[in-house]
Amino acid sequence: MNVSRTYSLGEYIRPLWKGDTVAHESVLFREDEREAKLAFPMDEIGGVYTADLATEFEEGRDFLLRDGALVRPEGSRMPFIPLDRFYPAEHRDGADFGCTEAGHPFLGFGEGDAMIRYMVDVTYRHTAPWDGPIPPPQTDKCARFLSKLEGGGEATILFYGDSITTGANSSGVVGVPPHAEPFPVMSSRALAEKYGYDLSIDVVPYGPLNEVTTTGGRVLHYVNTAVGGMESKWGLENVEERAIRYRPDLMILAFGMNDGWRTREEYMALTEQIVRAVQNGSPETDILLLSSILPHWRAAGFFGHQIEYEDGLSAFAEREAHVGIAPMTSMHRHLLKRKEYYHATGNNVNHPSDFMARIYAMTLCAALGI
Repeated sequence: MNVSRTYSLGEYIRPLWKGDTVAHESVLFREDEREAKLAFPMDEIGGVYTADLATEFEEGRDFLLRDGALVRPEGSRMPFIPLDRFYPAEHRDGADFGCTEAGHPFLGFGEGDAMIRYMVDVTYRHTAPWDGPIPPPQTDKCARFLSKLEGGGEATILFYGDSITTGANSSGVVGVPPHAEPFPVMSSRALAEKYGYDLSIDVVPYGPLNEVTTTGGRVLHYVNTAVGGMESKWGLENVEERAIRYRPDLMILAFGMNDGWRTREEYMALTEQIVRAVQNGSPETDILLLSSILPHWRAAGFFGHQIEYEDGLSAFAEREAHVGIAPMTSMHRHLLKRKEYYHATGNNVNHPSDFMARIYAMTLCAALGI
């Protein structure tokens, strides 16, 4: 097995449900844990590294393969998160959430590389089939956008959502190796490469809302107006300035994580209003509804109705000619059957790690026929 030691777009967006090799899957051992399951039972390990891919660990000394799982033996040099960091005994501002798990008042939380630094990176081969959902192609729903790319016309893709959509906790955003790009850039770059386009990064999260300058060439303009901490009501209130004004050819709409206290009906009413506003103000825009990963079930006050939203989005998309669905919630729910939540989160509460961000990119790429 060849194990790259740098970020590679092709390797990072290769669908998890295809082939027999998984590259760079993240694992986070707690101090009290010796064994971790991965997305598939492993048959052969190609490499285990620190999250930054700088240090390689030694089989037999640092890790073992046992019954398809990764084992951290006594004396292992692999990192782990201390229990008093995962379950703080006292409240620390900005460093924990209330915890729903009995016997633990607080759950460790951290932005930047606060969780990444404890992770290990695993590449392995398996023979087990993928028994989870496969994101359905939405090429009919995005036909106007894809036809424009096929014809060589200049186009704009716009991402509108919350902190997950900004790329929060992706190593490239945090500024640590392997510097993986956030999933909106990964999926946009994959589109550009497929159709022979240059990708122009025109508007990025937390930057100025610049106008897009047309060139007349084979250019795919990337616009990301997502803002951390926001939810669908804010999305509706700001849709003119942050979406419609750009007249995008494709909009990826990705609110939901911060709406958890809303019922499915309330969330869908707001989502439909956002879609109708875009359809009225920019009638040539195709729309993909991107459902969210779930928050950590241990994080008090965060886990709510998010698990219900995807069915509502799917039903709405089924009725609409130019509205599709990218079902990330289903992908996450399946992986959680195998992996503990903290193995693939960037902050231990609601942000993806590089590995889960890659599943976002895979899901979008499948929807767009890549």
